[in-house]
Amino acid sequence: MTTAGRPVRRRTAIAMDDAVRAQLWLAAGAIEIAVRRRPLPVLVAAAGRAAGSPTAWWFPVGRHALTADRLDELAAEAGAAWRGSEGCLPRSLLRCWLAASVGRRATLVVGVRRKAGSRFAAHAWVELDGAVHGEVADPTALFQPIATFPMSHHPVAPQIRHQTQPEEAANHDVLR
Repeated sequence: MTTAGRPVRRRTAIAMDDAVRAQLWLAAGAIEIAVRRRPLPVLVAAAGRAAGSPTAWWFPVGRHALTADRLDELAAEAGAAWRGSEGCLPRSLLRCWLAASVGRRATLVVGVRRKAGSRFAAHAWVELDGAVHGEVADPTALFQPIATFPMSHHPVAPQIRHQTQPEEAANHDVLR
């Protein structure tokens, strides 16, 4: 079946692609604002919780009509739309969230330029299942990772504070 010389199925696929692109563009804009207003660990924790919500499986609407590679490509484009090549952090947050929302082990990594004496530069990228994802070249060749933020929708065990005074521990309830 065709309409105006184009197969209906092809037109539907293009419309779905455009709908997902628009939703990801809006999500990247929201991330861009959040990056400027919230500390990164707070954002990653919130994104991890959101990745585990029942609605995460359906956002963006139409994601299941696309391949995982195409969805990732659209997410990268959406992140770059706000800051171009300088938008590695919001772009990586969006890509990391999309991967975590389908159960992938996704980690946001932030690194600084390795070369001593050169101008300061930082970069953010995504690692999926321990491997660099979506980068043209391995960023660890140029950047030293300084922070990693696993994005998990599973609850994280609380960190137990180290007590320096043994008598203080006896006077306080044990952390659970």
